[in-house]
Amino acid sequence: MKKVLLPMMLLLVVVFMSACGQEKTTGTGSDSNSSSGSSPAEKEVIVLGTSADYAPYEFHKKIDGKDTIVGFDIEIAKAIAADLGAELKIEDMDFDGLLMALGTDKVDFVISGLTPTEEREKNVDFTDIYYYAEQAVLVRDGEGTALKSVNDLSGKQVGVQKSSIQEGIAQEIEGAKLTSLAKIPELILELQTGRVDALILEKPVAEQYVKNQEGLVVAGVEIEQAEDEGGSAIAVKKGNQKLLDQINTTLEKLKTNGDIERFVVEANEMLGE
Repeated sequence: MKKVLLPMMLLLVVVFMSACGQEKTTGTGSDSNSSSGSSPAEKEVIVLGTSADYAPYEFHKKIDGKDTIVGFDIEIAKAIAADLGAELKIEDMDFDGLLMALGTDKVDFVISGLTPTEEREKNVDFTDIYYYAEQAVLVRDGEGTALKSVNDLSGKQVGVQKSSIQEGIAQEIEGAKLTSLAKIPELILELQTGRVDALILEKPVAEQYVKNQEGLVVAGVEIEQAEDEGGSAIAVKKGNQKLLDQINTTLEKLKTNGDIERFVVEANEMLGE
């Protein structure tokens, strides 16, 4: 019996040690990197968190019969992954869950037309601004002439994306009643069916819906913003300085080469196809 048990026990020890060694070598992707603050350049995959309902930033499009997430934010993410020598994986989720996903290591970075705010900067680190856009008010055709200023939205039902900078803008309008939803298409439906009177969106986004949806117009309402407000930046986990610096290097290269402007034009052309 002893002669039989001893080789079996030795075999189990060898298998156990081999499995432990393999686990130590491969790691666990995002979690193993994020805890040490190291860059996803050291792993094969970098995970992007985005909310792909915000054309031309990020949106779904059928390409060769396959549903694909595209947009100028996505092209920026591809450039970042290429510079890191990593494969890009995209996680599409509700906008208001993006920063939570970043904090819990479900994604490595977030690009989603995201505006840095003091509140958000308490929880994540932001890169340099890579794109500035004006805000706009989207209404049903024939109803835009009554709106001359933001104050004219007082008493109106105003739709905004949940946890967005536009939600903050709407909250400052005295007397405005807010409808905050997770997805832009849901807000568009609310507007088209008359459940809200107006939407506040970034101007490029509003203009794309005017082009692609009948019966919508951009009202002649100017929403004033300071020069340092309203820009889009990329979020990384708090304290991940190495990744932040690497992304800023890529952004600087893209801005210098004029690639971001090209990405914006190409994304708008895809919407028109």
